Amino acid sequence: MELVDLPDFGPDGYAEIVDGEPDPFGTDHLAVEWGPKTNHVGLRDDDRLIGHAGWVTADVRVATGQTIEVLGLGSVLLHRDHRGSGVGRLLVEGAMDRMMSEGGTIAILFCRPERLRFYGDLGWHPITDVVTVGQPGGPIVMPLRTCWLPLAEGAIVPPGDLEFPGLPF
Repeated sequence: MELVDLPDFGPDGYAEIVDGEPDPFGTDHLAVEWGPKTNHVGLRDDDRLIGHAGWVTADVRVATGQTIEVLGLGSVLLHRDHRGSGVGRLLVEGAMDRMMSEGGTIAILFCRPERLRFYGDLGWHPITDVVTVGQPGGPIVMPLRTCWLPLAEGAIVPPGDLEFPGLPF
């Protein structure tokens, strides 16, 4: 397995990983519109792309009214034949390392409840306060769980509700 940067990740790379699987993220029923990522890493097994993780810089309003900048991790996906094998850890750790090297202080992600343990084992912390995200029809309460990770020593997400004015990542 090799972790690689994917500066030109697009529909072809996505199709290679998804390999015809309907709803590979298990979130289509939520009808949430997701924003694009600007940075991408992939996992290759020989010449085949089997995984992807992307991230983007995003603003979040915290309960105090201030806006903080975070790095939003999303579109974490492994080909179905590799799920449960442990290689997802390599993919997410690689993305986390690159996010830290960019100088980010806080990372945020949205995940299904059954993925909380996976991310918790990697140091991510669940957020229990209300999280709203932007959507074309107006803000909604995020139906997935939100987690955060300190990318710099001493970094924290202030307590209280969070609002992401843009599309979720």
